[in-house]
Amino acid sequence: MRLLKEILIWSEVWPLAIALTIFIIFKQKRENLTLIFWLLLTTLVLHFTACFISRFTYLFPKELKKNNILYNILAICKPLLAGAYLMRLEQLKKYRYLKFLYLFFIVFTIINFSFFESIFSFSPHMVVAESILLLIFTLTFFLDAMIDDDIPMPVNHPAYFFCAAISLFESINFFIYLFLFPVFNENLEFAILMINISALAYILYGLLIATGLFINRNGLRFPIKGYS
Repeated sequence: MRLLKEILIWSEVWPLAIALTIFIIFKQKRENLTLIFWLLLTTLVLHFTACFISRFTYLFPKELKKNNILYNILAICKPLLAGAYLMRLEQLKKYRYLKFLYLFFIVFTIINFSFFESIFSFSPHMVVAESILLLIFTLTFFLDAMIDDDIPMPVNHPAYFFCAAISLFESINFFIYLFLFPVFNENLEFAILMINISALAYILYGLLIATGLFINRNGLRFPIKGYS
């Protein structure tokens, strides 16, 4: 039971670590995945730091006990890196409104943290903005895959797994993060259930990306004795 608790506590970290390890160990058949590497590395570092602070709060001085700023940075970096990767796909280059939404997100972020919210406090506005942006991007990807055969993409392409991971994650966690803090004050047991569901969403997100990268592997980046 204690092991399961630790798995859930660190659910933001170890699935991303698995995905990043696969990317580092194996070459990829499709090499336009540099932005996914930076997404995995950046979010892994931020999630690890946030979880470490949360897990070992007593080790930190009072001014460093809160990790809200890390989650706000995550809400900025993740959609920027994911959106940049998706806009590079041939299938999505024709959709100009995605570029407009991307630029709007950047402007919204600057205005929000300049005039409305502090970057040191958890930002519900950024949760909403991140989810809306990423869901529009991923739904556009899937709709294009269904209706447009001009630029075919194999179903084992990591973009499918990446978009599936993001769309499922954002669909689940959008409402959780939006209502989590009010629920904490009203119903602690239900709030803990929401946190556990969110942890499972993190696991699904990381492992789906890892699966896509593993299927897309094309030999080792570095030779390992005994591996063929």
